[in-house]
Amino acid sequence: MRVFLRNAALAAWIVVCPGVLRAGVPQSPAAEGSDFQENYLLGDWAGFRTTLWEHGIKPEFLFITDPYGNPYGGLSQSFTDYSMFCADLKLNTEKLLNLPGGEFHIGFAVNFGTQLSQRFVGNVFPIQSSDVAPPGPRLTNLSYTQSLLDDKLSLRAGRLAIDSLYGEEFAASEYFRAFTSVAFNAIPFAIFYNSPGAFGYPATTWGARAKFAPVEEFYGMAGIYNGDPDVGLANRYGVDFTFNGPPFGIAEIGWKRNQRKTDTGLPGNLKLGGFVLGDDSYGFYLVGDQAILRFGDENSNRHLGLFGSFVLAPDESASPMPYYFSAGLVAYGPLESRPKDFLALGLAYGAYSDQLRPAGQYEATLELSYSIQVLPGFSLQPGAQILINPGGSPSTPSALALGLNAVVSF
Repeated sequence: MRVFLRNAALAAWIVVCPGVLRAGVPQSPAAEGSDFQENYLLGDWAGFRTTLWEHGIKPEFLFITDPYGNPYGGLSQSFTDYSMFCADLKLNTEKLLNLPGGEFHIGFAVNFGTQLSQRFVGNVFPIQSSDVAPPGPRLTNLSYTQSLLDDKLSLRAGRLAIDSLYGEEFAASEYFRAFTSVAFNAIPFAIFYNSPGAFGYPATTWGARAKFAPVEEFYGMAGIYNGDPDVGLANRYGVDFTFNGPPFGIAEIGWKRNQRKTDTGLPGNLKLGGFVLGDDSYGFYLVGDQAILRFGDENSNRHLGLFGSFVLAPDESASPMPYYFSAGLVAYGPLESRPKDFLALGLAYGAYSDQLRPAGQYEATLELSYSIQVLPGFSLQPGAQILINPGGSPSTPSALALGLNAVVSF
């Protein structure tokens, strides 16, 4: 069951590889070629990548590996490596079919290795960022997105997840992706834990979502999905196309502060949402982040930011983690000579249901990590995690996990 509860995608790769084609917003070949050189280990593939993009074809390849060990605490001590390889293909319909604002997305992923949390530590918040699905290959995305009304309206349908490998969907913050632990990354963990029919990358299900932003500062979005958890089983390989329900619904409103082109203040986000899985469970969430200090000029991403999230799933008879919060700080480009590095410090806490487990049980994770851009598209993030009350069990000693998150965009 934990397969579906831990589908919160991925590590800090989005900071390493932010150059993603947005449907309906064309870039010049020169600009896109420069993006390839700056954000991919293999650059522009000797110009072939730009040629593909000019015809509306954009391939993406990503490899994440997490060698981590627990020298102290947990069920037993060990050192494991867990990895994920992702391959995605995006087709821009304006370039291919003269249909502005459209994008087809096809994706594949495979997870392999040994999951440290499940096998040796016993904690629910996965230590390794790749530990978002069990070992095995699976189809991920098979969807179509259409932007309308000068990008004010976005419609998406097909095989979807409520989070996203590329960009943001629900309950997201760029700060979450700065962490290795799935306790933070990439949306609040308790949404998945309380609703096993909520799918996160690389697991997907049939669904549709709409996002409307009448002005730059505000937006609203809502989605409905097939919430059958069996669809995400490892032996279904992402190609179980049945539609047995129950429905999973999620909606969000958001405020984007100081993010217009003319704004000079420090940017921030505030998001309020709710979710429901059939008649089984429901909950609410709040996500916020705010840049509080610039390290460079206004055109630089070098800054210090803080974030926080809170999830409330009040029906403790159906919600195994009714209270969850996370908070922390991320410093992007703390050194002028290392503008693509970042330092992350965060705390995540989840309280277990008193009705489903002995009263007073909780689990917490504290992470400190530093990401180093070795080459364009290649980063190494050594880190330490303190795992308090793994799995909420008083008989399992709190643990220390040490390791490395490596991310490569090809």
